[in-house]
Amino acid sequence: MAPPRLSCRDSFPATLGGVFELPPMFLALAFVLVGLAAYFLGRRNGAARTVRLPRDYYEGLDHLINDRIDHAAEIFARMAQANGDAAEIQFALGSLFRRRGEVDRAIAVHSRLRDQGGSGLADRAAFELALDYQSAGLMDRAERVLEELAASREYRRAALDHLVSIYEAQGDWAKALKVFHELPAPVQSERAQVAAHYLCELAEQALLQGEGERAHTLLRQARSHYGELPRADILAARLAATGGDASGALTLYLKALEVSPGLALEIIPSVLTVAGERDRGATLPQLVRRLKASGRVSPRQLAWLLATAMPAAEVAELPGRHADLGLEIGSQAEAQSLAMLLTRIGDAGGRYQCDDCGLNSVRWYWRCPKCRSWDSMRPAVFKWAERADQSAHSP
Repeated sequence: MAPPRLSCRDSFPATLGGVFELPPMFLALAFVLVGLAAYFLGRRNGAARTVRLPRDYYEGLDHLINDRIDHAAEIFARMAQANGDAAEIQFALGSLFRRRGEVDRAIAVHSRLRDQGGSGLADRAAFELALDYQSAGLMDRAERVLEELAASREYRRAALDHLVSIYEAQGDWAKALKVFHELPAPVQSERAQVAAHYLCELAEQALLQGEGERAHTLLRQARSHYGELPRADILAARLAATGGDASGALTLYLKALEVSPGLALEIIPSVLTVAGERDRGATLPQLVRRLKASGRVSPRQLAWLLATAMPAAEVAELPGRHADLGLEIGSQAEAQSLAMLLTRIGDAGGRYQCDDCGLNSVRWYWRCPKCRSWDSMRPAVFKWAERADQSAHSP
């Protein structure tokens, strides 16, 4: 597809379903801020001033850098008690508690800062509190705090992004779409493909509920956001097939296949089912021509896709009945052995692999269940065929 694919991981901050894992450099930077806070607390009136950081600060920073989180938390807790108005120390302490998994203590720190920290700190403390709630799995509380922050100027964008991540995790596509429309216009333009997926998710729900007209409406809206989304064509093809329009369904399936050859393992069985026994002989050449026309499938990849997607009995007939297609499949016995081998490998290690995180999966997902990227799953046979081509051409 023309625009670059945006993964939910790149588009939206990850949902904090577990403990925050922050890089040491980020934590060290946070505690540089603690040092600055200590400097301001220890300033004396006059032109000449000397910066004197407390010894506890250095000890706590040393523990932190060496990943002795328990000792660091203990020291900074003592510093926060000695300097009750040192907000930076308390924010650092709250982050430490959240990283350790002591979310209840982090919630207590950030709640106190929100209630007693004054207008300048209230929004920051509320945002940290929302992160605490997400880490604890208290999504309803996080949602309420983030909805309030969406009205602020400084935290509006971050609050909307975290709301989207919550709604995506919950599968609440209607709310995710609503938040999408609250984002700035340039951001909406960047994330148009993701919004189209939200509408396709809602269309799939409508199909399951037998609401064909509503599904049609949602698919039209999806195309208005992103015109070249093959998922919309696949769902429209399902609607056409259900309505008895086999020709229209085939046209839509083949269009989606040409736009995205990676969907071949999902589309080819549907194409053969719609075509029926009588029309398969004419449909298969169309299917092969569409895949070749995409320019993104090598001859070996094409042959292996067919061997994986088609029934084994029909794969065995490819060399004889469809020799004119130029497929890299030899005898019937070779074709059948190839199909059985690819099927066994796919069942054992996964028929699909995520381009972003490398997850192997037997099932197809529009959104990777591990890294939450959209449109990142690809048939594993693509890479298997690439390695076979490399081996064949290596000296």
